[in-house]
Parts: sequence; structure tokens; C-alpha cells
Amino acid sequence: MPLSLSQQLRQTQTLSPQMRQALGLLQAPAMELGQLIRQQVDTNPVLELVDPTELSIDEARAEHEAPPAEERDFDEPLDAGAPPDPAAEAPPDPAGDAPDPLDFGTLAKLDDADYLYSDGGNNEYDPDAEERRQFLFDSIPARESLQQHLMLQLAQAGLPETETQLAEQIVGSLDASGYLRTSLADIAQGSFATLPQAERALRLVQSFHPVGVGARDLRECLLLQLRADPATAHGPAVRLLAREDAFEALAARRFAEAARLAGVAPAEAEEALGLLRGLDPRPGTRFSNEPPAYVRPEIFVRRVDGRWTAFLDEDDLPRVRVAPRWRARHAALRAEPAGETPTARAARREERRYLDEKIRAGDLLLFNIEQRRATLLAVAQAVADAQPGYFERGRAALRPLTMAEIAAKVGVHETTVSRAVSGKYLRSPQGVAELRSLFVGGLRAADGAAGAAASTDRVKEELKRMVDAEDPAAPLSDAAISARFKAEGIEVARRTVAKYRDLLHIPSSGERRKA
Repeated sequence: MPLSLSQQLRQTQTLSPQMRQALGLLQAPAMELGQLIRQQVDTNPVLELVDPTELSIDEARAEHEAPPAEERDFDEPLDAGAPPDPAAEAPPDPAGDAPDPLDFGTLAKLDDADYLYSDGGNNEYDPDAEERRQFLFDSIPARESLQQHLMLQLAQAGLPETETQLAEQIVGSLDASGYLRTSLADIAQGSFATLPQAERALRLVQSFHPVGVGARDLRECLLLQLRADPATAHGPAVRLLAREDAFEALAARRFAEAARLAGVAPAEAEEALGLLRGLDPRPGTRFSNEPPAYVRPEIFVRRVDGRWTAFLDEDDLPRVRVAPRWRARHAALRAEPAGETPTARAARREERRYLDEKIRAGDLLLFNIEQRRATLLAVAQAVADAQPGYFERGRAALRPLTMAEIAAKVGVHETTVSRAVSGKYLRSPQGVAELRSLFVGGLRAADGAAGAAASTDRVKEELKRMVDAEDPAAPLSDAAISARFKAEGIEVARRTVAKYRDLLHIPSSGERRKA
């Protein structure tokens, strides 16, 4: 095929740096937001962090107010003969009495310069501080992995070289739960060993801590844990798990069948199931290398004058401002001293252009931070108004709520609500919860009335309550549960009952029946 050149005209949508910054700040959780702010301070020399304890209330409010017009006239041309740029507008004053939620139209108007932050910073290099920082990083303890934990035990086993290599292959083949999913035959073949040698190596790995590691399925994992405990090593639970068919019957709560297959009493089979529930089905997960997830609730909700009211907790967020000395320097650069040489005039104008860019970037950052605050607070308050039952009675009282509904109340796009609730947590009398978790689906009313009658969480709670209160000798079928929901005014199909029952790990009516 011959090579050729061609041109194609098409329209594409791209996000400006300003818009990307606004979206990034909106979506960032509190801890990440603090890092982003500090990063901007490091890359923009006109920005500085402020200690809020050093400012009075009036001074703190003044830090968010726009400077006088004569000091922020970025639109005046530097050359007398150049026409003004009507598209260049300073960011709106972020200190208004009631800032609107994030308005992408306003942000679009700010897209008048494709500024790029410089790589420099306003913090000088301090070798002592860098050494202390590196010491801190080096002092953070690394969590021991499952493989490291097992290899330490293997090093003390004193096996022959061939079986040591086989054991190393087995340890390296374990998944995050501690299970061996690779065939022993494949491991033996890859190590040029026999299958009996691989089996001996596996038995050794299965004797290591944590108990149950190296199992090839759930039944073997539980069986290893039972046999390692002298109190259960020879009990009926071991006999039930020794037969695969008995274990399957036990898992299905067919106690009479499981007892008959394993040669134990039906009561012992039922007791064995309770014992198995106390074992660890995934012994390897305690050595997960995933760092612990820390959350910081930045929203708290409390009742004020009979209304559940949302507040933002911003005490830990760094306060930032455009340094007054740089604003004053920028204003001073507008003056044209008498007798100024062409070289000095060119240098002054170049410095002013630089400060134009940096102060504009700093003001935009302050504006986007305030817009994020206004949007998040408006969304959180709308959710609090929509879910008062949750704050009083818990998740069972959640009503169906969609992001489109909140977006309509706040006056923003649905995607803005999605970004605003992403990774955000709130604190309330019900404890700490992810803001997104308060958006739940629902089921419609049985009479066909507009709107959903109950949330899925409430339906699950009611389903569990019905099963717990049923007669064990005559358990409720899925159709009977569906009929009960309909009598309560909630339309829940039989297949939906079956789906929720599976999610709650509730057996079918036949498996729940007790003689």
C-alpha cells in the first residue's frame, strides 16, 4: 500500500488547564486536596501558605477578597499602542456572601490564557530538612507480604534442595487469599521433580503459619484449620469436611443428608456449620501489601433548629493566598519612571508579564478552591435534606435517591454531583459514611404511584426480618415474601426476592426448612 498524506477536519472537545484544575479540585478528597494546594504553592512563587492563627476574623475574610481594581488590572495592555483584550477577565470575587456551586460557564470565561506553572518554587533547598524528610520516609515500616512470611519459615525447614525449590515455587504461586491455584503437576514438571516430591513440599507449606495457607479450595482450607486445632482435629466437623459430598450438603444446610454421609448425628452437623463460620476462609489476606485506607470526613451533619445541616470541616486544609508583597510589586510595575532607559523598560514589562501570569494563576486557584467548597457544601446539604431518616434511624431509613435529583436541586450537572461526592466522607450521629453511599436505588409502589416506595437497603432489611421471624417448620417461599411486600405497598418481584436473598446469603425455603 503506497504512503500518502491527507488532511481531515473534525471538531473535538478539549478541557483547558483551568477547567482541568477546577474538576481536579472538586473531585479530590480532603487529604489529596491539601497535597494539591501545597503543590501549587511550591510551583507558583507568588503563592504563600498562611497560618490562620495569625489572622483576625476580618483579616481572614479579607484574604479571600479580590484586591482593588487598580491592583488587579491584568487587562491593561503593556504597550500603549496595543488594543485591550476584551476576553481577558479576572476571576470572580470568591468572597461573595453566597457563592454559587461550580459553574462551568463561568469557568469557560476564565479560559483566556494557556498559562503553565513554572517548575521553580519559592522554597529554598534545605539539605537538613531534606535529610529529615528522607529519614521519615525510610522509617515508615513496610508490611510483610505473605510470600516473605512463608519464605522465612521455609528457610528454617532444612529441606533438601529439590524440595526447597518446589516449596519456593508453591509459595510464589499462592494468590492473595493464600490459595494454590496452580496444578501440582505443573509445578513438579517445571522443577523437573516428581509428583510425590511436590506433594511433600505442599504438605510442608500447608504446615506453615497462617494455618490454612496452601489450600487448593475452601474445603481444604477449612480442613487444615480444623486439623491444626487439637480440640477439633478428631471431631465431627473434620469427618464432614473429609467427604466432598457431605461438605456440599452441609453448605446447603441439608443437615440430615450431610450427617448420613459423614456418619455423624444431625445435631452435630448443625453445630459443625456454626464452627466453620468462625474459621478464616482467606488466611492470606492478613498479609496484604495494600496500604491501609485512611479516610478523613470533611463533612459533618448535625441537627440545627430541627433541620439536619451540613458543615465542612476545613481545619486541616492549608490556607493559601497571593502574597501581598507580590501584589504591591505588580502594582508598582505599572508606573513608568521618568527617564527610564529602553533596557529598563523592557525588563520592567517582562517582569510585569511574569507576575500577570502567576497572580492570575494564583487567583484562579483561590477561585476554584472556593467554588469547590460552595459546590460540595450545596450537594451535602441537599443530600442531608433528602435523607433525614438516615441520620435518625440508620440505613434502613434511606429513601431512594439519585444524583440527577440532587443535581436538579443544586442547579448543576449530574456529573458535577458525581465528582463532588467521589471519595468524600461525612460524619453524623450514624458514624462515618461515604457520601456516595447515601444515593440508593429503589422499588416502585405496589399501586403504581409515581416515585419509588422503598430503597433497596430497606427491602433487604425487611427481607431479613421476615426470614428471622418465620416458622422454621414452614419457611416463607420467595413468592410468599413477594406477596407480603405487596401487602406493605412495595412492588418486589419474586425473582428480585431471590436475588436479594442470595446477596444476603439466605438459603432457599427448602434449605431453611427444619423438621
